[in-house]
Amino acid sequence: MDALARVLDGRAAPVAAFEHSVTNTKYGECCPLPSPVYSCATLTTLDLHSWRLRVPSRLTGLRAVRSLRLSDVVATDADLRRLISRCGALEHLEIYNLQSAERRLRLVLSYCYPEHSWSINDTMDSEEDYSFSEIQEMCDYKNMAEMEHSQTDEIGNMMTFLGGLRAAKKLRLYLPTEYSQVLSKAKVWMPKRLPKKNYLLGLETLTLTLDHNHEVAATFISCLLNSSPNLKNLIIEEPWRMGNPESLPAEFWEEQVDADCALNHLSSVTFYIDSLFKGHPCSGLCLFLVTKARVLKRMCIEYHRSEVRPEDAARVEAPRSELQLWPRASPDVVLEQSPLDCNPCYRGPWYPTHGWLI
Repeated sequence: MDALARVLDGRAAPVAAFEHSVTNTKYGECCPLPSPVYSCATLTTLDLHSWRLRVPSRLTGLRAVRSLRLSDVVATDADLRRLISRCGALEHLEIYNLQSAERRLRLVLSYCYPEHSWSINDTMDSEEDYSFSEIQEMCDYKNMAEMEHSQTDEIGNMMTFLGGLRAAKKLRLYLPTEYSQVLSKAKVWMPKRLPKKNYLLGLETLTLTLDHNHEVAATFISCLLNSSPNLKNLIIEEPWRMGNPESLPAEFWEEQVDADCALNHLSSVTFYIDSLFKGHPCSGLCLFLVTKARVLKRMCIEYHRSEVRPEDAARVEAPRSELQLWPRASPDVVLEQSPLDCNPCYRGPWYPTHGWLI
């Protein structure tokens, strides 16, 4: 910090103009951005990664900044406005994963877990001298996970998280099987709906990548449907080769999903499964939505093309024919079954380990 302060202090090290990228390497702690950054008058490009912004009310620098990139920063709306308005020469602005900002319109969340790997190079730059046994203890992810489970209220955290998204119009959640397993260890059960004051009243499009046939994940889906009265578009993508081979029956969903929730406005449902021949949802969520969604216009079941061989043509036609026999709450609904060349959850740049807030 002292070295950075000396560089940025115009009186100690005057420069005409320069570009600067500042990254906080303490990933477990979001530290405040060093104050000399705000007072530097010669910066033309500024990249900030993993910092907490506390912008002074009287800003003396940053007038020359033409390019500003913010990644994984925490800031209030007032701090963000103050920072951007001060950059009078700003021509290029990029914001990735800005936290604590109001009026979120689109959100992507990815829940991940640590990779079980370690290299001697990982500790070469550390000031500490760790023994091999200490390193093994630090990399004991199973023990770490058990400690986290006992100390963390995952369901409470998720409810708090969702409670801040009342104005969101689009929500994408990637929740792998590991997350369902974590929720299964919770001491309390997933509530059927959010508190009414936290209903997702603005939500129109919901995209979920998860194993919908895992009972805990299914109760989470039900909670979202019951708390999103204006939902119009629902997309559920099965993670590659993660699906539960046993579909939850339509009766399960009838018990979990209220009749006066999203079923009143849901107009489009897209459902991706890895294979037509394992866990085809004819007796599960799709059937429930077709028979209960009153204004549904389109239901599309997509599957991976490579899973179907030429000799499987008859097996593909069987579920297609069954679709047309389903009873329908909406007489105008179109039921489709179509192949895809790749799993749709691989298309976005956020999969599988990152989430962006836009």
